[in-house]
Amino acid sequence: MISQKIYLRYNRTMKFRNRMFYFACILLATISLLSCDTTEETLNIESTIVASINEAFDNIPTPTPIILATYTPLPTYTPFPTYTPTIIPTITPTYTPLPTYTPFPTYTPLPTYTPFPSPTPTPIVKVSTMLDKIKNSVVKIQTNSKKGSGVIIRENGIVITNYHVIAGGNFITVTFHNGSTKSGTLIASDISRDIAIISLFGEGYEHLTLGESQIPEIGDSVYALGYPLRGNYTVTAGIMSSTVTLSKGPYKYIQTDASLNPGNSGGPLVDEYGNLIGINTSRMETSEGRPVQGVGYALLVKDQEDYINGLIK
Repeated sequence: MISQKIYLRYNRTMKFRNRMFYFACILLATISLLSCDTTEETLNIESTIVASINEAFDNIPTPTPIILATYTPLPTYTPFPTYTPTIIPTITPTYTPLPTYTPFPTYTPLPTYTPFPSPTPTPIVKVSTMLDKIKNSVVKIQTNSKKGSGVIIRENGIVITNYHVIAGGNFITVTFHNGSTKSGTLIASDISRDIAIISLFGEGYEHLTLGESQIPEIGDSVYALGYPLRGNYTVTAGIMSSTVTLSKGPYKYIQTDASLNPGNSGGPLVDEYGNLIGINTSRMETSEGRPVQGVGYALLVKDQEDYINGLIK
């Protein structure tokens, strides 16, 4: 910037000197034309002009030389190094295969719910109610020499009892729970099974039905019904101890601890629901004829149903 200012100043000075020189020349020429008659005057005028011009030149200030700034050359261009691109390795992605497609199983509709039939609950029957209901089915059997018990098994007056109760008798009298009596007729008997079938006249008798019971299990409650001893209606309770065979034959008997006394023979043994399960037959006695307590026997009716029905026909 400083060098440029010095240069401009020098340039103006030179232009001013040139103008003054031209002006002096023009003035000198003009005077020469106007003063052609007098040589001396002309010379004086010329001298005056020359002197004036010289004086003017002398008064022009000596221009200060312009010192141009020393040129500092630009630094030698150093080319940038050739760009060598860094090779970025191509990353090959590791291919992870998709899991093998597992097809969904074909939808199988649930089967229509079929409710299981609920077993009809066995009503809980009070024992006293059950015994009261069946008491009219139990009868007292008397002959001219013996007495025992029996049970009506059909509404037409069919009674089953032990054979030894009526054996040797000339007549049979049947007494009901209300005290009324009827004559009975022996229609069939089996000494080996110790059973006898008696028929009563009439219809509509209260009775226990063969075939409604199942073989009881050990420990089940049982009840012995009849007219023992003095002939009064009684009930004794116990359990089923086991099923046994006696020396009388291959027939099964229920062993029970329910008390069986003289007069109970031929009467019914029922389960807790009042079903006929046995015919009271005997009790165990010692060799002296004394009863063994808690051991009595009743013919298992379930095994004899078909045979008894055959006798009745």
